This record gives sequence, structure tokens and C-alpha cells, in this order.
Amino acid sequence: MKEEVREFKRNRILSIATELFQERGFQGVSIDALAEKLNVTKPFIYTYFQNKHALLEEMYERAIAALLQGIEEVFRTPGMPEDQLSRLIQFYVRQNVQNRALTSVFLNEERNLTPQALEKFRVAQRDFDGQLRALIQRGIDNGVFVVADATVAAMAIDGMVRWVHRWYQPDGRISVDELCVQMSGLALNLLGYRPPTGRTGHT
Repeated sequence: MKEEVREFKRNRILSIATELFQERGFQGVSIDALAEKLNVTKPFIYTYFQNKHALLEEMYERAIAALLQGIEEVFRTPGMPEDQLSRLIQFYVRQNVQNRALTSVFLNEERNLTPQALEKFRVAQRDFDGQLRALIQRGIDNGVFVVADATVAAMAIDGMVRWVHRWYQPDGRISVDELCVQMSGLALNLLGYRPPTGRTGHT
């Protein structure tokens, strides 16, 4: 029970810090401001996080862990390249829009990471890029994707999905589910998807 309470408090601090970093930027938020927002003392925050950079690094670690876990789940389920790509894009889109504040911090505050944390993040990013590239290459080899360069295609798709939280409005005319389906369809179109003979579409 004690550990659960501690984790709850850590999560609460991280949640509010994420909101403040999104609104004001990392440099615009002090521990004093965070303590005031949480209605706690500075020593309370320091009990759970050594400093402001530790908060930022924890946000990055959680975002990366969620992304890589989602990829693992996609590849754990057997399927044709187009089916796996569709599931991956839909997961990625949903992750971005449902965690808008964290996604915004993740994409905007890289310059404020320590060199060690930055290298760790880049290793994880290369892992994601490599898996996406390999999936696209498998589709090319199977004849269902018609694109000249798997690396360029992977970068284009990643860029298309990465910034969706900037323009998507949850209270707009398109639901999250519809957005996921449309974005996965756009990714397949970008890859020149053509169903194998005997198949009329993808799942």
C-alpha cells in the first residue's frame, strides 16, 4: 500500500508538470510554480524527483516505453505487412491525441535533456524507426507496397503521425476512431498499397 501511495504521488506530480511544461515550456516552469500548482511544498516534490530535469527525463522515458510497448504488441500478432502497419499507425495516432500534453512536451523539449538522457532517447527513436522501416521493407518484398525507399517512406509516415496532436480537435467533426482509420489509410496510400491477387483490401 505504501508503494502504491508513493507511485500515486509521483504520477500526480508528473501529470501537473507535464501540463505546465506544455503551457509554458520547460524553461518557463520553476519548481516553485509546480509546488504552487500542486498546493504542496518544494521539499515534497524533491522527495520524489531530484530536480526539474529529472521530471522531464521521466516524461520522456514513459512516452518512449509506451511507444515501444505498443510496437511490440503490434508485432506480437501475426499478420500481413499492411495489417500490421495499419494497427501500428492507429496505435501511434491514438497515443498522440490521447496524451496530447505529453506528446507536446516530448516533441518540443528535446533540447533541454541532459546529454545522457538525449542519447538514451535517440537510441529508442532509432529502434522505432528501424522497426517501422523493416515493416515497410517487408511489404515491398511481398509486393504489397510500391515505394522506392523504405527509409524515406518510414520518415514520411512518422512525420505525418507525429504532429497530429497539433491540429486534431477532439470535439471536432471526426472522432478519434475515425481519425485512426483515416490516418492508417493515408499511410497505406503513401506506400502505394496494392492488395495481393485474390484479396480486395486490408484489415
